[in-house]
Amino acid sequence: MRIECSRCRAIFSLPESIAPPGTRFKVQCGRCLAVFETSTPDGVLPPEQPESPQRPPDPAPAPAVGAPGEPPAAIPVPPPAVPLRIEPASTPRLRMASARSRIAFGVLAVAVVLAVALFRLASSGSTEDKLRQGREKLLLDDSKSLREATGLFTDAARDAPGQAEPEAERAFALLLQASAHKDLAARVPGAQREEEARVASRLLQQGAAAARQAIADDAEALPAIRAMALAEALSGSVEPAAARAEQAERMASQDPWVLYVKAAVAAAAGARDRAVQALSAARQAEPKLLRADVDLAAIAMDGGDSAGARRLLERVVRDNPRHDRARWMLSSLPP
Repeated sequence: MRIECSRCRAIFSLPESIAPPGTRFKVQCGRCLAVFETSTPDGVLPPEQPESPQRPPDPAPAPAVGAPGEPPAAIPVPPPAVPLRIEPASTPRLRMASARSRIAFGVLAVAVVLAVALFRLASSGSTEDKLRQGREKLLLDDSKSLREATGLFTDAARDAPGQAEPEAERAFALLLQASAHKDLAARVPGAQREEEARVASRLLQQGAAAARQAIADDAEALPAIRAMALAEALSGSVEPAAARAEQAERMASQDPWVLYVKAAVAAAAGARDRAVQALSAARQAEPKLLRADVDLAAIAMDGGDSAGARRLLERVVRDNPRHDRARWMLSSLPP
């Protein structure tokens, strides 16, 4: 088949097998490089302006390529490439990605919950361990052990804010120190008396404040009631102290520290016999409670029973050689 360029009117020859009859396709002129549309003989070619050449024509048209006397061959233009159809990810892939995201989020959520639970469990275990260690040191009753117990209870209260028990135990440790310094202030020489009284007053204020905080956290907690009763007894508020001591005794009648508080209330009221009875019951409930023996020795000394006081104090020093208050009281007894 022969084709005439619509621009330069050059005649070209193409094999008819290039396309089925009636098929429209584009060719490029081998002389002027114009691209135009044509068709196989059975097709009808509408008039059409030539498309712009792919590059500017040379100033002088290039001679047709081919044998002498033959028209230049037309260059078939390949059909334009079909653009790739960019489709969104298939639904199964989307579902798979969404499922993976949900699984990852679920795993992360579970990990966070487990981490929080483990942290709370560790904190709870740490708090209970500190409370246990502090209570053991309270039984030793020497000044250093009482200070260490106060530190342990303070740390436990920080680990469990808003809980009455750690704050109440902290209050009780401070009040036991205040009671010891208050008793020594009545026994030491005048040069040391003022210092002992000052320390006792400071510790009593701190212990009473901590006891009030524990009561505010939980007014029905036994450690809080016990601590508040001791604070009121040391402050001279005998009636409210007695009411709280009775309340604590109804809750735990055999608790050694409840019995000790009952003795402190009785001593504040001037009822020494009841104080001795309560201290003896506390020592029987907990033989390691050295404070009961020391306070019994103090009552014996005030009553002129030096021999009885010596026996009690020697037993305390034997059980805890670091008990500084017992050692001083023992050294002050007549030979």
